[in-house]
Amino acid sequence: MKKTLLLLLFAAFCLNGKAQLNMSLLSQVSYSQSLNDVWGWADPETGVEYALVGLRNGVSIVSLENPSDAQEVAFVPGPNSTWRDIKAWGHFAYVTNETSNGLLVIDMSGLPDNVSYIEWTPNLPGLGELSSCHNLYIDEFGYCYLAGCNLNAGGMLILNVDTADGTPQFINAGPGIYAHDVYAKSNKMYASEIYSGNMAIYDVANKNSIQLLATQQTPFSFTHNIWVNDEETVAFTTDERGDAPVAAYDISDLNNIEELDQYRPVGTLGQSVIPHNVHVWDNYLLISYYTDGGRVVDASRPTNLIEVGNYDTWLGGNGGFDGAWGLYPFLPSQTVLVTDINNGLYVLQPTFVRACWLEGIVTDSITGAFLNGVEVLIDSEQPNLGTTDPFGKFETGQAISGTFNVAFTKPGYKEKTIEVALENGVLTEVQVELAPISSFALSGKAIRNADGLPVPGAKVLAVGDILSYEATTDAAGNFSLPEVVEDTYTIYAGAWGYRYAQLDGVNLSGNTTVTIQLEEGYQDDFFFDYGWTTGDDGATAGFWELGEPIPTTYQGSFVSPDGDYPSDLGTECYTTGIGGGQPGNFDVDEGTVYLYSPIMDLSGYENPVFTGRFWFYNGGPFGAPNDYFSISVTNGTDEVELYNTTSSLSFWRPINDIKLVEYIALTDNMQLIFETKDDAANGNWVEAAVDQILVEEGEPLSGLDDLSASSSVKVFPNPFGQAATLSYQLPESAGSALLLVYNAFGQEVQRMELLNQQGQVQLGQNLANGIYWVKLEAGGQLVETVKMVKAN
Repeated sequence: MKKTLLLLLFAAFCLNGKAQLNMSLLSQVSYSQSLNDVWGWADPETGVEYALVGLRNGVSIVSLENPSDAQEVAFVPGPNSTWRDIKAWGHFAYVTNETSNGLLVIDMSGLPDNVSYIEWTPNLPGLGELSSCHNLYIDEFGYCYLAGCNLNAGGMLILNVDTADGTPQFINAGPGIYAHDVYAKSNKMYASEIYSGNMAIYDVANKNSIQLLATQQTPFSFTHNIWVNDEETVAFTTDERGDAPVAAYDISDLNNIEELDQYRPVGTLGQSVIPHNVHVWDNYLLISYYTDGGRVVDASRPTNLIEVGNYDTWLGGNGGFDGAWGLYPFLPSQTVLVTDINNGLYVLQPTFVRACWLEGIVTDSITGAFLNGVEVLIDSEQPNLGTTDPFGKFETGQAISGTFNVAFTKPGYKEKTIEVALENGVLTEVQVELAPISSFALSGKAIRNADGLPVPGAKVLAVGDILSYEATTDAAGNFSLPEVVEDTYTIYAGAWGYRYAQLDGVNLSGNTTVTIQLEEGYQDDFFFDYGWTTGDDGATAGFWELGEPIPTTYQGSFVSPDGDYPSDLGTECYTTGIGGGQPGNFDVDEGTVYLYSPIMDLSGYENPVFTGRFWFYNGGPFGAPNDYFSISVTNGTDEVELYNTTSSLSFWRPINDIKLVEYIALTDNMQLIFETKDDAANGNWVEAAVDQILVEEGEPLSGLDDLSASSSVKVFPNPFGQAATLSYQLPESAGSALLLVYNAFGQEVQRMELLNQQGQVQLGQNLANGIYWVKLEAGGQLVETVKMVKAN
């Protein structure tokens, strides 16, 4: 059932590859089952502490008599369930699960030698038989609150567990509103009404007449868990969503609840990391933070929540539902317990320190105006970041004391660095003035390279070391940016129907005017947003999104890309489901997703050639992959497929020189269509991406028909079924020749050497249906190119 690993802190650091702050590993217990929540219990007679560990298939009881050698001493089986929650009262543990068998009651008085247990499945008056619950909490009076049960629409059930034999007594049902979690203290019940996104506070002094006192929407409207400080003046909440914060609320006046601050781990901002459960001990928040492990936050100044400790238990990528599920900080020894879903029980020794708070005001050195959006960064090994509000106020800090440089930066202002001495438990306040940088007007015009006509609606981006500025040209092709800070800029411009233009080294030391020439063509590296559209046919996830990809991996290979195509402009592309975490979190599910280009007018083109890059992964541990990626083109009337694949690769692949005129009639209503599908019958991971799109005029078609007078190549039948015959005659001086066959993406699929001056050969027996190009080379020179079509 278990294996104990005794690791030194240095060894743990080496194995995990992640540093810890003010927390060290005492021991670890690994299991063959996935873990969920954890609680603790101290035997009042012996003083021995125990970890009560929730597993998929039961409860493991671990002795912490020697916390450096944690040992399982008992196991209580139960129905298989992803979710278990555990609380203790007296010498009994109470355990919920989301499958069956009601409430598990474990008598721990015989530890470490033995335990006994019962499964409490009462038929509650007017409600029915208790079978499953999501969560529970036991207050200081011995009342047990069950949340998310199969009865009362998931609303609260209240029991009395302050009984001689531990058998619960049903008291009453609360409001029939689903609660995911619950906390209770001083006859107030704090319900995490997750689906309404509310922290709901109830008066439960009279269990037969429960009264709603207040509700508060939490930041991501998915209230998962609530805890309050000892003074019951501040409530802390989690929303179980990527990038959601732990929020602090002033609840001293329930008629006027106010948000005080939000905490997120600075080192993983924007990486979809999910907070799970927050607990409060001595004005510290101890948080199980999924892939960020266990986190300790000083909340003694709840308007300025500062991280002062952490231990990361998860070795994989950020985001998703892996890592630290539960955390228990209330043992008399102050030992902290963390259950990692994948890696077992962690027994940790914290060093609790108060934060070094740094707060102040930032103003404009000339006008004295408060400056909003100033970034405040302490030059420290601990990640930190502060930002001023509309009143110029900032609140930041860290766990590490000492003297540090603090940088204040805001676009349009000169950066300023000051030296600050920080002390644990001490608030340091500063006032800082920033000097504005001179600004000038930048204006210009976008014109067509071919004839100098204006290009209306062109997007213009001026990028400097300090700031970037965007503009769009008017009907006359003009743009104007009246206040641009002094700097040297690179100016990019583009419009749908044109290729990008770039002006380097534009030195703005006074009012400046530029002219930007755009060459015709349809180029899109997704540097600008030209208004591509998306659709789906029954898919439930993995919709096309414009943005910077977040990588996912499986067995050392990328499932979704680790960035856009590296050699193009910008960092964005279109990809299916941006989210990170585990491969299956945001991939295409149970349907088809479509990506449509804006309309292209190709009626004036002779030989438009389409190139680009695409990504397609289809795999995972769920059976043979059976999904696909395809590219099509429509002219407003007809639609034809240009390419499709079921082949899964973990890199960007080229779209090579597709001559659209060979597939479809050219019109002023052309559109590219990218499609990928997940077959619902098989749960493979499906990820696709598109980047570096270009449609431009190719070589004149007449060049293909300019055949050498001394050579001849014919393919028949054409189109062909099983195989085609190629008849050839080479120039007398050619000697041997090489015959090459390419698919529509320019990939070589067949080659053979021709030793005779003339003859016939068979082609295409092993090729899939599609369009192919046959090239004949002699003496290192191209002799002739012939198109052939297989349509079996």
